[in-house]
Amino acid sequence: MPLTPEQKILKKRIYNRLKVDEPIHPNDDRYVLLYRPPHIDPVANLKEHIDLTDVESMQFFSGFRGSGKSSELFRLKDKLEQEDVFVVYANALDYINPSEELDITDLIIVVAGAFSDALEKDDRIKINTQDESYWTRIKNYLINTKLDITDASVKTEFTTPAESVIGGLKSGIDLKLALSTTPTFRQNLQKLLANRIGELKRDVDNFIQDGVKEVKLVLGEDTKVVFILDSLEQIRGSLFNEQSVIQSVERTFSQNYRLLKLPSVHSIYTVPPWLKFVMPNSTTEPFTILHSIKQWQNDPDRSYSDEGNDLFGEIVLKRFGTDGMQEFFGNDDGKIKKLVSYCGGSLRDLLRLLNEAVLPVQNFPVTDEEIERAINNVKSTFLPIAIDDAHWLAKIEKTREASLANTQGINVGKLTRFLDTHFVLYLRNGQEWYDIHPMVREEVANIVKNNPLPATNQ
Repeated sequence: MPLTPEQKILKKRIYNRLKVDEPIHPNDDRYVLLYRPPHIDPVANLKEHIDLTDVESMQFFSGFRGSGKSSELFRLKDKLEQEDVFVVYANALDYINPSEELDITDLIIVVAGAFSDALEKDDRIKINTQDESYWTRIKNYLINTKLDITDASVKTEFTTPAESVIGGLKSGIDLKLALSTTPTFRQNLQKLLANRIGELKRDVDNFIQDGVKEVKLVLGEDTKVVFILDSLEQIRGSLFNEQSVIQSVERTFSQNYRLLKLPSVHSIYTVPPWLKFVMPNSTTEPFTILHSIKQWQNDPDRSYSDEGNDLFGEIVLKRFGTDGMQEFFGNDDGKIKKLVSYCGGSLRDLLRLLNEAVLPVQNFPVTDEEIERAINNVKSTFLPIAIDDAHWLAKIEKTREASLANTQGINVGKLTRFLDTHFVLYLRNGQEWYDIHPMVREEVANIVKNNPLPATNQ
């Protein structure tokens, strides 16, 4: 029987509550706390480090795609603001092209510019930086400072890097926009400042200190200031420049991460999770990575985990509502459990499965066949799998380790894609471990069976 007008309204409401890539705030009625005792709460750890550090600190925070990283940062922001901490939040993608190589000069300027923008927009203190925003400040610095070009042989089509940058700024180029949209301008700016990093850093620090003084003047001398730069972890390049982008990010953070520490500020930077593989001992700063929610134990049989599966059941209830659960699933827990069992501990993949189940349905409740079709539709997005990839995935499944042969760009890039696309899952059970997604287990097994490696390679 076709959906009634009331059921169509219900279906629309449910569908709009299943948006896949929408970060939600803790005060949203769809929000579910993912990290509960006895497990370590990453937000509690981030906050504790800030609480225990008097003047300034720096932390790195990361999560694989769809892990709820931004929502967890919103939760941290709320907790801090409840204790009268002044939190400056900025999105790196407003300033940086995630497909391009990263340089420390770009990042230092972006940090100061993002801090400046956030102060200007914040209604709580109404600091006016318009007359001397950091964008104005750095633009004037570049125009008015005498810059020596050590490599005069490097030229654009008509000008040296200095002439290109300064001439563009004088003609009114938007520095903020150019950093994210004009690769040639950004590259020339990097060359221009390559030998002046120390001077640039001092200028940034002075600007940050001036901003902190303004905050404390309005809110009180004891006010803590926290700066969160989100979405840096989305810097991953493309298939054409993946290795060079990985190397640029590794270089930026392994060699220059100390330049990102801000005076009198507790800073948190989201970073690509694959940094864990290429620079495990390069920094002493706290590094927190969100893991997938555990739906099975780390044993050969993958023993069922009530905790993780019950958590995903709660998420389904929050998204559908009690009336939606009854109408859509017909109170059949088996249909819900089947969808949950294929999500691989990923909130994003659960939402994808629910989207596929809801969208085509023209009759309530959903049938077993429609549930199976939704699973197959999502499964098809994980295919095809190359033979070499299948053997690597099979090794991860067997050893429950990343099985990364070395940290060369090509291997890190492939493992990054495995983790970003959820072919491989990062989990914790007292200690970290890895497994492959339920969506690919059968296909990986079939490929390996039909394409065995030579005995010397096994």
